[in-house]
Amino acid sequence: MSFFDKVKKDLLGTNWALYFGLIALSIVLFVLDIVTKNVAYSNLVYGANPVTAVPNIFDFVLVFNNGAAWNWLADQKWLLTSISLLVGLGLIYVYLFLNKKLPTFAKVALSLMIAGCFGNLVDRIGYWGQFGIYKKGVIDFIHFSFWDTFPVFNLADSYLVVGIAVLAVGYIISSIVGKKEANEMSKKDTSDVSDADLLNKVRKNDSLTKKDGSEHDGKTNV
Repeated sequence: MSFFDKVKKDLLGTNWALYFGLIALSIVLFVLDIVTKNVAYSNLVYGANPVTAVPNIFDFVLVFNNGAAWNWLADQKWLLTSISLLVGLGLIYVYLFLNKKLPTFAKVALSLMIAGCFGNLVDRIGYWGQFGIYKKGVIDFIHFSFWDTFPVFNLADSYLVVGIAVLAVGYIISSIVGKKEANEMSKKDTSDVSDADLLNKVRKNDSLTKKDGSEHDGKTNV
């Protein structure tokens, strides 16, 4: 069986509207991330005071991140770029070729995570190659005003966090529901077995009663 035949077989019976709809969602979210980073870069001043967006919730401030979250692995351009690329390609492979085996919530989560992974990958490649607006690092601009120690982030980061949360919560709920259904089926099977045993005992008792009655009638006749 060729590779394309295998792919065709794996995708047989797939909900194509959902399949391509979530691919379109990933593309839209990816573009939105790139656009908002450009808007932030053009309208915010690095080092300036935050601009309030929603009072006491979040504001906008321009930050260039040359590492991962909390500046982890700072300046490790090739490593972070490679990780983003490999993870992104892995997510695409799972979505495209293992789609039929995934529950709907996992497909939605992967769609979000793909957009987030490739959104930041553009920044990392730009920082690595010193291209355009990405020369100083990944562009972050969203800040929680009620949580000062939380790192400034961008839309791609939020896609990744939300996607991971959807994946984790979805599988936890599925596990709970699955165990509940299994217990109910087990109780039902036990109940069915008990009813069957009871019916067999009743039939056996009826048979013994009839037999005793027949023997008694025979002795009387004698």
